[in-house]
Amino acid sequence: MHRKLLFYLLISVFFMLSCPKKSTKIEVVFWHAMGGNVEKVLQAMVADFESTHKNITVKLVGMADYNTLAQKIMSAAAINQPPTIAQMYENWTTQLLANDYLEPLENYVKGEHGLSQAEFDDIWPVLIANNTWHNKIISLPFNKSVPVYYFNLEMFEQIGVKDFPKTWNEFRKVCLMLKDTLGDKIMPTAGGPDIWVFASMLYQQGGKLYDEENNLPLFNSPQAVKGLLFQIDLIYKDKVQGTSLSPELIDEFLAGRLAMTPFSCARRAVMMGVESFEIGMAPLPIWDKPASIIYGTNIGMFKSAKQEQKDAAWEFIKWFTSKGNQIRWSLGTYYVPIQKSAINDPRMQDHFDKTPWLKEAYGQVQNAVFEPRSIAWFEGRKILIEEGIEPPVLGKKTPQQALDFAAEKLRARAQK
Repeated sequence: MHRKLLFYLLISVFFMLSCPKKSTKIEVVFWHAMGGNVEKVLQAMVADFESTHKNITVKLVGMADYNTLAQKIMSAAAINQPPTIAQMYENWTTQLLANDYLEPLENYVKGEHGLSQAEFDDIWPVLIANNTWHNKIISLPFNKSVPVYYFNLEMFEQIGVKDFPKTWNEFRKVCLMLKDTLGDKIMPTAGGPDIWVFASMLYQQGGKLYDEENNLPLFNSPQAVKGLLFQIDLIYKDKVQGTSLSPELIDEFLAGRLAMTPFSCARRAVMMGVESFEIGMAPLPIWDKPASIIYGTNIGMFKSAKQEQKDAAWEFIKWFTSKGNQIRWSLGTYYVPIQKSAINDPRMQDHFDKTPWLKEAYGQVQNAVFEPRSIAWFEGRKILIEEGIEPPVLGKKTPQQALDFAAEKLRARAQK
């Protein structure tokens, strides 16, 4: 009897030891749309986070692009199967919040394990406002970028210009100098009528894109027409700007066929190691006052996750958005660090010394604004691009005609 009992005990112990132990790690699923070198930086940072947070696994799930990410998020949220956290643009957040899918970060940010007052106050005010709905912090900034003009320093030296133009009138003069000196070898500039530049020029004159309270488009105002007409004149009157608005402009710039072009500051990471000349990065020229649209996504948390996943997700968000890690993220990707004090960090100062005008470009965040966040703007933005900006660029309508048409089309859609 005792031998049988001992036998069964040994068998039980054997099976207990041989069966794999259930993992005690908490999994945080993070959907994103980062690619290329930026994705590699994100992966490396996640690996470092996991090495110091042994009980947490951050599962990165990459999407092909932001459109795919938006569709996946909306579909998954609708059937209560979203990730734990995800990148999201503001008008996505508005829609997700309206359907009660999101877990506001307010209590995490200001809770026992949240940010200190000093840490909170160090984040640029525009980024706090950008992530606040109904007086509550819903999300936090993830990959924020400002518009810059990339310019060929060698070409600027050839025309005797040391500094990038600070005003739009000076910008036009430099374009004409490039045309007169370099002739048909290059196109002085391109991409100026892009919505990013168009909207920034509008806010520089005290205008706005959209009245969110009354659902009224404002992008056909005299200020908007003035800005777009300036860009169209560069194309057809001065013949110093091309009509293309595509991402391929960077290829044209790197090939030396384009002296300058606007793009996201984060695009610099793509150019690293492939440029054949010294590249400058300058803030947008201004009209009446400095203003530029800040772009990039924020990071939000979904309500359907288990509490332990939410707590773990907050640990990752707090870690990623800390000053030291924001500097690391910026150095690897050229996204803007979200803390004011990061600009004066020795690591960033060394970075600025190696990249002419980068500090001034990042400095635009001091006067940054953001696009409308209403659900209607998701379609409104597309209408403005396709009906308000592209026709004048292609010479099919005047700026006033096109912007009026786009505004009326959006007004009719918004009233349905």
